[in-house]
Amino acid sequence: MKETYETGLQGEQAAENYLRNTCGMTLLERRYRTRHSEIDLIMLDGETVVFVEVKTRKTGSPGTGMMAVNSAKQKRIAQGAVLYLMNSRRMNQPVRFDVLEVRPDSVVHVPDAFQPGSMYYR
Repeated sequence: MKETYETGLQGEQAAENYLRNTCGMTLLERRYRTRHSEIDLIMLDGETVVFVEVKTRKTGSPGTGMMAVNSAKQKRIAQGAVLYLMNSRRMNQPVRFDVLEVRPDSVVHVPDAFQPGSMYYR
């Protein structure tokens, strides 16, 4: 369990570095936690608040991390995003949900990976 946690932290740091250095984003929060969700990174891309799910994989086929961000995970991220936006007084800013898969030899970034729609109201 500890190795998996450490791998996840390393992946989040790699993702943050990639988003800052390659995409020019600014970090707002790391591991934002609510009662029912955790958002790995919250970044600012211009005026857009970007909620980032990071999946770190040491082995397996490329894309397996992306597939782990299923509809239930998306719903939890969206619920956490709404709370973050309310608490940080950013409700009027545009938002986006990105997914990054970090592998030993690459980072795959999917901007606007999903649109939660009204799923967080249920």
